[in-house]
Amino acid sequence: MNIRSLTEKIILGIFFVIFLFYAVSLVFPFIWMILNSFKTNPEFFGNIWSLPQKWLFGNYIEVFSLEIKEFTILDLTLNSLFLVVTCTAVGMAFPAMASYVVAKYKFRLNSLIYAISVIIIVVPTIGGIAATFKLLNAFNIYNTYFSIILMGSGGFGVQFIMFYGYFQSLSWTYAEAAFVDGASNFKVFYAIMLPQAKPIIITIAILSVIGVWNDYFTPYMYTPAKPTLALGIKMYQDKLSYDANFPLLFALMIISIIPIIILFSFAQKYIMESMVMGGIKG
Repeated sequence: MNIRSLTEKIILGIFFVIFLFYAVSLVFPFIWMILNSFKTNPEFFGNIWSLPQKWLFGNYIEVFSLEIKEFTILDLTLNSLFLVVTCTAVGMAFPAMASYVVAKYKFRLNSLIYAISVIIIVVPTIGGIAATFKLLNAFNIYNTYFSIILMGSGGFGVQFIMFYGYFQSLSWTYAEAAFVDGASNFKVFYAIMLPQAKPIIITIAILSVIGVWNDYFTPYMYTPAKPTLALGIKMYQDKLSYDANFPLLFALMIISIIPIIILFSFAQKYIMESMVMGGIKG
């Protein structure tokens, strides 16, 4: 065994230990929350680190009878599903069209538009919250779903960069043949280019669904009268006191997480393959 191979093994061993600790730090809180969701409230406060003495599955049943500011869990879930569908749809349609034009049609502002899209990603959006709040009130669309959908319909951002890289990697041969046959620019886009971009479309859709489902801050700021499931959990957590039912909160959090875990588990490999195939190129 030579010195170089021994050095490499030591380095790999060090990285393995580091990433193992990192993985445990991510998984442990989730496992802890699951175990405590099966406890009674007195048992939880008696010892938060012990295993449940008796596995209480009733917490997961009781969750569905909760009311948070006159909203049931079903109401909150339906609100979340509505925003997931609409925000994902508009949040993909506009970036797809804008990135396609910039990637496949050459004009003077190509580089400038791409640079602006990169700057939009880099610049923090937290500074614009006050101005956005004031603007929504001025247009009388505050506390409406339309305001959130409108904010999610921008043509630039991360989605634009991902679509741009993928469209650049696609061959223009089929489009040229379609133009010869008399196809319009829009027909080439939706009939030829979009089907070829199916992998990145699915990837962006999945990432958007996860993002919208988990987002509580946007509804908290702009539609507090129409809470989503994520906001409902935050609202329920905010009113907890020492004698509150934390195991019930944990059960509610687990139920809200399960759809995302299932979705990401099935799509994880597909997402990574799409990234490699061109989703972040360009």
